[in-house]
Amino acid sequence: MAQYFSRNNQLSANNPLVVGAVSTSATLEGLSQVTLPSDECDVLELRLDSIDLPLAELVKHASHLPLPLLITARHPDEGGHGQLSTAQRTILLEALLPYAAFMDIELRCATEMLPLVRKAQSLGISVIGSFHDFNSTPMKEVLQGAIEFGLQHKLDAVKIATNLRSPDDLARLLLILSEEKRVPLSVMGMGQLGRVSRLLLAKCGSVLNYGYLGQSNAPGQWPARQLKALMSEL
Repeated sequence: MAQYFSRNNQLSANNPLVVGAVSTSATLEGLSQVTLPSDECDVLELRLDSIDLPLAELVKHASHLPLPLLITARHPDEGGHGQLSTAQRTILLEALLPYAAFMDIELRCATEMLPLVRKAQSLGISVIGSFHDFNSTPMKEVLQGAIEFGLQHKLDAVKIATNLRSPDDLARLLLILSEEKRVPLSVMGMGQLGRVSRLLLAKCGSVLNYGYLGQSNAPGQWPARQLKALMSEL
């Protein structure tokens, strides 16, 4: 599918987008054969590390998907499946670049993957640097450090997803989101407060807000259609 976003206008706090995460081959194969209603989601995320299909099949299905694509091949230490090496994940991502509007890489891999980042950006693809903590929400200085690292590598947005153990954790994410004006942020919580946080943070400026299609791949996610409907009501 041809891109119809440009890097100048696709990430805006005034236009928060709902991402529908696709993490299984069955869901991907089904989506490539249907027309999704406009109220389902705004962007499809392909979790290339967990969709168990040969590369040629992935490319074929991606070319028929009805919405802009966010391509992700997650690092094993940040929730990725299959223990894929950086080289293996780079091959997957690069093969899907012609069909992508967004690409997500972990901040920890930004230096190693910088040639791929620059290639994607040269094609008009927005590159998101992601930081995950599945156990806790780090202190503000750690979160700010993640943002600074993304800025140093000239990424187009930074994604922060942490486990929320208390309202104080959620307040910390809100503070980071409200203070940062230099780069678009996608911010969300996981765990018991995950669902609440995703609604609140979306309304407070998170630019990409993740739900799921088919099967959830993170604790605290909404089904994408339900997340989009709730965001429109708030």
